[in-house]
Formats: sequence, C-alpha cells, structure tokens
Amino acid sequence: MLNKYAANQDKLKSFVFKSENVRTNFVTKDGTASYSKVKQDNVEFRYEDDGSNFRAYYHTKDVHSAADGSLVIADQYYNSSLWDQKRYYEYHKTPVLDASNVFVSSKVIYMKDAITRGYYGAGSILGFLYGDVERFDSILRQVDSISLRDELERVGSVDCYVIDAKTKHGTYTIWLDPEHGYGIAKAYVHRGPKDLRFGRPRSSFVVSTVEQSFFVENVRFENTEGIWVPMEADFKIDSKYLSTSKWPISAGTVDTHYKVTELLLDPDHDALGSFVPDIENGTSVRIQEAPGIRYTWDNEKKFVLDEWDNSIKYVPKDWSVLVGVGKPLPKFESIKLRLSAQQTKDRAILISFFDMNQRPSRHCIMRLARQAQQLKQKGVTVVVIQASKINENKLNEWVKKNNIPFPVGMIQGDVEKTHFTWGIRSLPWLILTDMEHIVRAEGFVLTELDEKIRAITQK
Repeated sequence: MLNKYAANQDKLKSFVFKSENVRTNFVTKDGTASYSKVKQDNVEFRYEDDGSNFRAYYHTKDVHSAADGSLVIADQYYNSSLWDQKRYYEYHKTPVLDASNVFVSSKVIYMKDAITRGYYGAGSILGFLYGDVERFDSILRQVDSISLRDELERVGSVDCYVIDAKTKHGTYTIWLDPEHGYGIAKAYVHRGPKDLRFGRPRSSFVVSTVEQSFFVENVRFENTEGIWVPMEADFKIDSKYLSTSKWPISAGTVDTHYKVTELLLDPDHDALGSFVPDIENGTSVRIQEAPGIRYTWDNEKKFVLDEWDNSIKYVPKDWSVLVGVGKPLPKFESIKLRLSAQQTKDRAILISFFDMNQRPSRHCIMRLARQAQQLKQKGVTVVVIQASKINENKLNEWVKKNNIPFPVGMIQGDVEKTHFTWGIRSLPWLILTDMEHIVRAEGFVLTELDEKIRAITQK
C-alpha cells in the first residue's frame, strides 16, 4: 500500500499552488475559562525536488473581515520561509521597516521548516502529517509494528485500505483511497508524552504538550496531469498541555478547512523567481552562525557559505572566493608585489599573509626567514604579503631591519574584499601551491609546512 501511495506521490516533483485556510482556535484555560478565534490566511507554496535536494518557499498572508463584511488581505503583513538548497530564510514583514526581520541559517536542521512551519499550506499535498518532518510513508517504513486491516472501510464513497502503525512519532491510522492514487482519504495520529513532535522530544519545546491528536477527513481529490492531488480537506488538532505559571493553558483545539485555489505543475521556477528571497532593503538580518551580530538586508549583497568553517558571510554580489584547494592560484590583483615569472617558474609557491603589527604574524615571517635557504633548495618560492594597510615606509624598514629575504607585498585595494577573495580567515594565513601553481594546502600552521611540502614533491 505504501508503495502504491509513493508511486503517485513521487510524480509531484515541482509545482506552485495557492490555498485558502480558515482556522478556528478554541482554547480552554485552567480547565474553566475559554475563548475561540477564527482566522483566515492565504498561502502560496512553491516546491521543487531534483532527487537529491529540494527548494521550498512558503508565504502566508492573513485575511481580515472589513466593516462591510468583505475580506481584506493584509498585504503589509506576511511571513515567509525559504530553503534554497543552501540556506534557510525566515522573513517577518510588517509596515514598519524597523519591526521587520529576517533569520538566516545554513544549518540543514532548518530545511524542513520551509515545509513544516507552513503545514496548512504544504503538508497535505506533500504527505506531511502535522507534527512530522518526514512524509508519512517514510515514517511507517521505519516501524516494527504495522498492520493492514483485513477489511476495507468506506470513507465517503470509496472503500479504503486501513493501515495501523506504532512509531516513535506516535500512533498512526491511515485510510488510503485506491480510486485516487492511494492518497490519504482520512488520517488519525496520536502522540503521547514520550513521542517525538517535529522529530524532537517533548522536553525540547517551551510549552510541553502532554498529548496531541491530529485528524484529517473530508478530503477531495482532483486528477491534475495524471497525478491525484488532495485539493480540499478538514484538519483538526486536539492538544493537552502542561500547566505552568507562564503558560496556564491546559487544552486547545484547532479546526482548519483547507482549500487549494490554484495549482501549477512543473513551472519554470527560475523564470518566476520562485526561490529568490523577496526582502525589503533595510530589513534587520540575524544569522544563526553569527550570534550577536546584526546585519541590514541589501539586495546588492549575497550570503556565501564558508566551507572552511561553515560560517555565513554577507558580501557584495560581485565578490567571490578565488582561492581554495584544487584551484589555480589567482593573479595578485589589488596587491602591490614585485614578483617575476622567473622567480616562480617550475617552483612551488608559499604565500604568507601577515600583519606587521601582530606578534604572531611577525614571529611566523621571521621563522620563515630562518628557513629561507632550505625552502629554496626544496623548490619553494616564498612570498610575504602585508594583509592590512599600513605606512609603506614602516613596512620596508621592518623588512630591512629583520633581513626578510623574500618578496614582500601589501594589499592596496579593498582589504576586506581581498581577504574574502583569497579566503583569509585569520593571520598569519599560509597558502601552498604545487609547481603548476595549483593550491594544495591553506590555513595550516607553520609546524605542518614540511609535511605539506613533502606531499606535493612526492607526487
């Protein structure tokens, strides 16, 4: 049964859809007082799975009732989340720029948030049941206790197969509709205190849910280009919480009517700009990998994942890292350096970026100077580059005073851009090439130099 469900579901690789969701929240406080609230929102969801990774964009706007009873979409307020295969963006837009914000991370733990955070807009089509971060058939394939009931059960006008399973995510009962691609015609999931929610244990949440039940029913399917898709359904979530002084909620129910209003299969996502962040310039940016640092969103900048330490850099769009293991050594642009082709022909090159004003940098260069003859005999040309702007005369005086026998240069252009281009993360920073001037090592310490040289000379 799971394979038959997957056969239809796996056809749904790329799409854009819009949906309307009407949600009623009913909450009981302390077992006595209660309130209910009706909320409507419009969702747009874009998705593409290339077989190895996916891109997903979830965008939701609240819908309000005007004084005359008409519905008004809150265009000035919305939330969106995006996973573009490299980074996760979570954007909260308000009419006041100072109150808007963006959260950015390269951590893959957030990749499913682009789907599960907007469950009501995406989960039904993709087979994600509320509280899960995997498609339901994937979860059920991992369990020890699963069974198919002997008799079919009617749901609506169709006799459906019924699957019961006990998993670490909870207890599942799924009704699969054989007339509509074995899609979910009905579902019930119950999670107790020890069951995982969104792949995590109960203790990791601020408000601890003791028990939670999720229902799907009244599903309406449509066949779109040979794929059966759930276009309308009712969802219900019943929850019981631990009572605390801060969170005195004891029980709550959420009823949602979900309806797809537009579905486009296999669109040209690049032409549509489906997975390009649409964020207002000047919005405050917080990066997970750079705690305590705030940035300002600029459409002329980009986020770059630093593969050296998995940090994220926020740099102009025309910047790129040119230096890396396996890459040819770039030209010494924006660096003032006298170095002839004859000095490097058929020789390995060792580049040391340093700062004359830093003791570790000075110590590194002076140690290299003491090894100058041995390095020359090993076929290595050493180049030293001052990595910050200082008085050139002072640099020359220091070089002369300490008898530095190597060509010494200095960054002349944009220091920050040059550091980024050459992949400099700290100083001193060593880069070693082979005789063809292909980078073979970078960012190593001086005590590893002999080993690095042996590695390139023995090839």
